[in-house]
Amino acid sequence: MAEAPAHWDLEVDWISIGSGLGGVCSAIAAHDAGGGTVILEKAPKLGGLSGYGGGEVFAPNNRWMRELGIEDSDEDGRAYLGFVAAGFNRPEHFEKLYTTIGEAVEYFGRAAGVPWLSVEGLPDYYYPKAVGSHAGGRCLSVELFDAKQLGKWQLETYAMSPHIPPGALHREMYAWGGLSSVTQWDYELIGKRIEDDQRSMGAGMMGWLIKAAVVDRGIPAHVETPVRELVTEASGAVIGVRAEKEGSDFFVRAARGVVIAAGGYDHNKKMACAFESMPDWNTSIPPGIEGDNIVMGTEVGASITAVPTNNLAMFYGYHIPGEEAEGAPLFRTGWESGVPHAIWVNKKGERFCDESTYKDYQPRLRHWDGRTQTMPNIPPALVFDQNYRDRYPVGSYMPGQELPEGLAHTADTPRALGEKLGVDPEGLERTIARFNDCARKGEDPDFDRGSYAWSNRLVGDFDYPNPNVAPLDKPPYYGINLVPVSVGVNSHGLETDLEGRVVHVRGHAIPGLYAVGNSAALLDLGAGYQSGCSNMRGLTWGYIAGRHAMGKG
Repeated sequence: MAEAPAHWDLEVDWISIGSGLGGVCSAIAAHDAGGGTVILEKAPKLGGLSGYGGGEVFAPNNRWMRELGIEDSDEDGRAYLGFVAAGFNRPEHFEKLYTTIGEAVEYFGRAAGVPWLSVEGLPDYYYPKAVGSHAGGRCLSVELFDAKQLGKWQLETYAMSPHIPPGALHREMYAWGGLSSVTQWDYELIGKRIEDDQRSMGAGMMGWLIKAAVVDRGIPAHVETPVRELVTEASGAVIGVRAEKEGSDFFVRAARGVVIAAGGYDHNKKMACAFESMPDWNTSIPPGIEGDNIVMGTEVGASITAVPTNNLAMFYGYHIPGEEAEGAPLFRTGWESGVPHAIWVNKKGERFCDESTYKDYQPRLRHWDGRTQTMPNIPPALVFDQNYRDRYPVGSYMPGQELPEGLAHTADTPRALGEKLGVDPEGLERTIARFNDCARKGEDPDFDRGSYAWSNRLVGDFDYPNPNVAPLDKPPYYGINLVPVSVGVNSHGLETDLEGRVVHVRGHAIPGLYAVGNSAALLDLGAGYQSGCSNMRGLTWGYIAGRHAMGKG
């Protein structure tokens, strides 16, 4: 930890380390409660991981769904998130989160001008199979954001993500047929919106909130200003930070608090492999999220805690040779596995999961065979045929475009493809034959693929009786060896109390230090995940922490 300098370069009440949803929301909440605030961002642009994602905030029984005539209840929402948690959350943290979600969302809608939209038609992950699950409307997104409102910040915020369709609203995506029908979308409309810098999804959500912070409220923000150390008093209280700005130390004092909202450790491969119990690790998120929460927190005695790694938000995917984002190799999540005419296999050439939902495939990927001391289902391979190539894209390559060298193996028979992929040729041949026999009837008796409404909606093709199932029977056959691809939701994080304060290893709150979003452990959410929950946590705990530090909690 750093010692207090003889001279502070800036003195405020509240420092947000990070400009994602948790950091910006905490800065707005602290400002509105009477505090002087500043946002310090390591990256060259504002928006953090939230500006890279889908921009969904999970909020059961929200006002916007009720305005559409969609019924829900707090009891069902609580029961569903309890199912997701699987008993690994702390009841008091869950209750604080759950009872504050609605208040926080309403606040940022009213005070920050965020025009929330209920995402009608997007079911909960486990609908209709889980208690309290819902057919759609619990996720909130935003209206299009005109980035010209950002003024000088327009070019220093994330405008789009390589993973999320730009310039389209959720309801439009669904009306156009979802991801499996991406070739049929209205690209004239999308192109006009991109040209006009009309932002949607995560970039749109963060656009509204960053405008509220740095334009409407005049909260100062500094990009390319990484925080390196926390500054403490002899008592252990955190009183500021040592950052770097333009190659020099930049000391900022915080009279009321510092929040670590810098994400997790996705770009720290050593840390990620150790904490996530994985032999390999890759990530789809922007560079710079490197475990600063763990490093800075532990230097001042913070407690690290965890939830089980088995079923959070981690995918398997691939890297298209030559593709980069923000100067780093771009890894794509393999959503293709849920589309008709595609399956996953392990080294035996066997299917092992419902490939259309990562809530089924992730824990099966992590299966450990104690007899052989192996994880037999990793790494998996994505296998598809010419039927697939005729109808659907692979990453950024549309039907009719030749796939780049080094991405996929091709062969005229399943056996020949198995040899090239390094999977058992006879096993792959048997697997495809069995899958095809059932798929021609729209069935998957082995793993019940296509039985989740979320998978149907997001990656299904409704031209088929089963939107997620169709045979692989048109050569040539294609195969891609997959690797783990995280989206920034980690199992380990800083332990926090019910006000968002970081807890010391000896059990007391560290004065002046808070953590929110993916920097904080998932004590509220437990052992599972639901789309929109990461943003739900960042927004809600950011609201709680900023207000508490200003004496409004």
